[in-house]
Amino acid sequence: MNLVTPGSKPSVLTCWKDIANYMGKGVRTVQRWEQEFGLPVRRPLGSSKKAVLARPSDLDAWVALRCGARNPLPPAIPNGTRSDAVMRLATLSAQIETARQLRDHSRTLMDEFNSALLNLRQEIRTLQSGV
Repeated sequence: MNLVTPGSKPSVLTCWKDIANYMGKGVRTVQRWEQEFGLPVRRPLGSSKKAVLARPSDLDAWVALRCGARNPLPPAIPNGTRSDAVMRLATLSAQIETARQLRDHSRTLMDEFNSALLNLRQEIRTLQSGV
């Protein structure tokens, strides 16, 4: 378990409790945020639905993107700089989502290709045994 203490920023949060502590909310709240608003948590391949991982940088970016308009600007940051950063973050977020969709599509195509290749090999073996 990661111990998340104020002022520390672990590289990966490994459970709902750590994610909730990092966000300053309750476990149920961050679970609801994941379901309803797309809080960026990941699940390791082959593990149960309860196992989760989250990067603090992903969570920070999600908060900035979702809640950026509500936060007052600090006096040291000019308006244009912050809006540019939010626009770049939104663009990056869209590009990440596109990359995820492409990766999923690529996996589907690879599965179809491997299945067709297996069928072709079986047909070749059948033809060779019949000769």
